[in-house]
Amino acid sequence: MLKGNQKKAKDKGYQGHVADILCVAASQDGKFVVTGGADKRLIVYDAKSLKPLRVFMHHRDAVTGLAFRRGTNQLYSASKDRTVKVWSLDELAYVETLFGHQDIVVDIDALAQERCVSVGARDRTARLWKVVEETQLVFRGGAIDKKQKPDIDPRSLAHEGSMDRVAMIDDELFVTGSDNGSLALWSISKKKPLFVLAQAHGLERPLLPTEASAEEAPTPKVVPPPQPRWITALRTLPYSDLILSGSWDGYVRAWKLSDDKKKIEPVGVLGNPSSSTDHVPNGVDMDDSDDEGAVNGINGTSPSSWLIKGVVNDIALFERGDRGKDGLCVVVGVGKEHRLGKWKKIKGGKNGAVVFEVSRTKEGLENGLA
Repeated sequence: MLKGNQKKAKDKGYQGHVADILCVAASQDGKFVVTGGADKRLIVYDAKSLKPLRVFMHHRDAVTGLAFRRGTNQLYSASKDRTVKVWSLDELAYVETLFGHQDIVVDIDALAQERCVSVGARDRTARLWKVVEETQLVFRGGAIDKKQKPDIDPRSLAHEGSMDRVAMIDDELFVTGSDNGSLALWSISKKKPLFVLAQAHGLERPLLPTEASAEEAPTPKVVPPPQPRWITALRTLPYSDLILSGSWDGYVRAWKLSDDKKKIEPVGVLGNPSSSTDHVPNGVDMDDSDDEGAVNGINGTSPSSWLIKGVVNDIALFERGDRGKDGLCVVVGVGKEHRLGKWKKIKGGKNGAVVFEVSRTKEGLENGLA
């Protein structure tokens, strides 16, 4: 364990963090671990010893996201300063800065090609950066597909205020998650999403009239429609059809691409041995619990001990065994609050991690889910 020291904030030679760490990434070859923090620092460590190798102070605000280009030690970093920066860790050097976002850049992802995808929060855009060509493609969010789920009350379809998470599926497709609870599937050949799945993690419980109004005896008419839970974490298994998402409903939910690669379909939830699309209609859990930190479970079943208590702030996964023949390991970062602010505090939530080991069935289940 390597601890930072807030008292060293004015010491420019200090090789540690002096504020919260907001993101972590490890290189595929096992040589480097990189952290980014609210202190504007990007620190590169030797993975075996955790000895700091270099502290970069190029960003002008908090570092919010990190992603390695697969198979290389090229690193991309996202920041609240509205930029994406490119680094070469083999030389421990800064390469260049990518400009374009109109708001803070809150997440970033990359695969094998020399390009990355980032999302810019309230500018409601995802941007594909072609580093070699020095060009970018802009994808604008805000779409709501009201036709795909007739059982959803249109009043509860919140407009997208912030595009918060992004994950690449392959070199042509990627997914984004937003504060309106929607997952969107994008193709780099189209400016609008191919598909929008609303309320992926269900709705918050409705407010009581006394919570919605300061009047002595408010009527139910003052209660606004319940709001969708934000998409706070998003990850894919690269070059497959598997997508994982997180929020604060107690679950990491699994989704897959449809056979025609034009839709996102529910698979189930991690950790629940009875999870399936039959138990989770439309992948949506309607929570009517009075406790913000508790979830009623699937179809009104009682809460279970395996429910994730807190906000799922990030998801990491890797295949176990040769070419994933032993299944997947999914690591979930959980917090009492959202990683970038105190907008949502979960009663009973805990700071920590949850690890799922997902075995493949003998039949080689399609998504590696048991």
